[in-house]
Amino acid sequence: MKRLIALLMAATMMVSLAACSSEEGSGDKDTAGGENEDGTRTVVVGTNGSGEPYSLVADDGTWTGVEAELWAEVGERTGWEIEVKQVGDAASLFGELDTGRVDVAANCFAITEARLENYLASQPIYGDAQVVIVQPDSEYETLEDLRGCTMGVTAGQAAQSTVEKLAPEYDWEVITYEDSTAGFQDCSLGRVDAYANTVTNIEKAERAQGLEFRQLDEKLFGNNVGWWFPDTEEGKELRDELNGVLQEMQDDGTIREIVTKWFYEDLTQLISNDWLTADR
Repeated sequence: MKRLIALLMAATMMVSLAACSSEEGSGDKDTAGGENEDGTRTVVVGTNGSGEPYSLVADDGTWTGVEAELWAEVGERTGWEIEVKQVGDAASLFGELDTGRVDVAANCFAITEARLENYLASQPIYGDAQVVIVQPDSEYETLEDLRGCTMGVTAGQAAQSTVEKLAPEYDWEVITYEDSTAGFQDCSLGRVDAYANTVTNIEKAERAQGLEFRQLDEKLFGNNVGWWFPDTEEGKELRDELNGVLQEMQDDGTIREIVTKWFYEDLTQLISNDWLTADR
């Protein structure tokens, strides 16, 4: 990759951090980035920064993960200064977007109807899917084969609502886990017959926990992943500029390389017009 990258900007990029609840200190800004006095431009990117492969902001300020490398590449191509602001949870992060304390929310967020009611989204960067996994040697091949079985889900994930809607049709007993790690472990041990989760989380669990699963071919639900902006003229302008950069990165294969590095799979192939896209 010709810019190895910006790259290792992502591995060594030192960033300015601000806790989402902090209102004090002479260094805090009331608003996010923009054009600087010297003519340069700063874009403040808000992220949860809680873990790889998505986005991790370490105690020393180093930013790593797929989001970090994508934004390092954006900075390399545009000449913008990319400043990251760590915000603890999704609700608070979008609150920072509302108040103008960040310019963009970037934490591998799905493009959803609910978010599009209040915010602008970039074009899809990659896709993700909610799928059902079973033990590798399981006899289950289809959702129909799982009729009357136990189905694990993670509380708060999109798969939870999908599975709960399908449960009466398939006579599933739905087991809800607060922590995906425990759910994956139970599925591996056969304590639940199947588990519904995202492709990216499954890949992460297989590597981190040393587990092995088999995905059913039928997908429960899919979503495109993008960046989020305030629904303002300034937000639209920045969104449109970044869409141009993202399209270049898609066309020359840069996004594919970065995504595959972190997820061990080319999730750009999961981008689908059958799933929700930002068309405003």
